[in-house]
Amino acid sequence: MLLRSRLRRLREEAGASSVELLVFFPLLMLIVLMTVQVALSWYGNEVARTTAREVARQVRGGDSPAVAQVEGVAYARRVGGGALQDVVVDVTVRGQEVSVEVSGESMDIVAGFAPRVTATVTSQIESFREDR
Repeated sequence: MLLRSRLRRLREEAGASSVELLVFFPLLMLIVLMTVQVALSWYGNEVARTTAREVARQVRGGDSPAVAQVEGVAYARRVGGGALQDVVVDVTVRGQEVSVEVSGESMDIVAGFAPRVTATVTSQIESFREDR
């Protein structure tokens, strides 16, 4: 009779879901956190792209590249909050063309998985041309 009760207890699955949860919960949390990390990286890329467009617009409108760089870093902080950190704005003017590259690190949820995002915008400098 003692043997039968032990065999019956071994066949029961009481507590199996707790063990399964213990095994799969860290994996589930990693998947959720990686999804959030991808979303934050995408948002950081959008902030970098928007900042590059804004800085290029300022330089095309007549601002000096040095002033536009400083204002670009402030713009990235203002628009993105903490979405983009260690922002670097590089403005290059060649003839009638301006090229702006904005790079920075997106927010980091999972340590070491936040990529450095970069956005580049190239456009023509606006100039007035008289009719002929």
